[in-house]
Amino acid sequence: MKTEQIETFLMITETKNLSLASKNLFISQSAVSHRLRALEESLDCELFIRGRGEKLVTLTQKGEEFIEIAMRWRALWRETKIWALQESKMNLSVASIDSLNTCVFSNLYRELINDNISDNKKVSNSSNGITLNVSSHWSKTIYDLIENNDIDIGFTLNSLKYPNAIAKPLFKSRGVVISSISSKYARLVHPHDLNTADEILFSSVPEYHIWHNFWWEKNQNEYSSVDTVSLLFTVFDFEEKWAIVPVWIARVFERMHPVKISELSVLAPEYTCYQVTNRHPKSSRLKAIDRFTTALEDYMKKDVFINSVQ
Repeated sequence: MKTEQIETFLMITETKNLSLASKNLFISQSAVSHRLRALEESLDCELFIRGRGEKLVTLTQKGEEFIEIAMRWRALWRETKIWALQESKMNLSVASIDSLNTCVFSNLYRELINDNISDNKKVSNSSNGITLNVSSHWSKTIYDLIENNDIDIGFTLNSLKYPNAIAKPLFKSRGVVISSISSKYARLVHPHDLNTADEILFSSVPEYHIWHNFWWEKNQNEYSSVDTVSLLFTVFDFEEKWAIVPVWIARVFERMHPVKISELSVLAPEYTCYQVTNRHPKSSRLKAIDRFTTALEDYMKKDVFINSVQ
């Protein structure tokens, strides 16, 4: 069964006349008859009743029933042709630790999603937008997902050794102390000025824990801890509570409500953000990865990014 046979069948059902059908299709009447016979042979049933030499035709019961099927066939074929002319959609899966998703890359995601919405509104045979899927995970889970090619790009503060995962340093940021705007802490503080009984431990970076235990080894079990930015927000209304966080978390806090940001006179280890990708990415995702990488590079040149990490 061929598309031109379906088109011919539907034209005959509209005109009920072989001569008029051939005229509308710009083919000879004998070609119309040939297509019709070929269609009936492929379906193994008679679709029209027609007498020898007669131009008018009448649908059989099977012919009546076949009209809806033929119309669906034609619609599907037209949809298939449109699909074939379109550029494939670019899908991309990104995973990051919660704090980077919330405080550093949210504006980048917003730009990409907005670009995709704008592209979809344009009347065009192609689209440059990315269909973005973002999720938050622990660092080890991100590496596992990258290793198995379950996600395309990951962001984390840890460099872990995996056979197929490549960790590329993106940027570094210092740690600062955040506390209530009315806290007793100065704008420059020494670790000995900070009471661990009032600490909300946030960092999951091994280097920081080594530094932390060096200064507060005797009191290392006194502090409270949280593991997401949203939790840190909710527990930070107490006057003497403090936390050491990457400066980009402090900047978000500063925008949301009054907070005191204090520098450390003895610097804590810097927080390094890594972009993690698979050594052998899926070929179907290469274009989306390139588009995302370009967008990321452009984003990192903007003030909204630079001001957040410095």
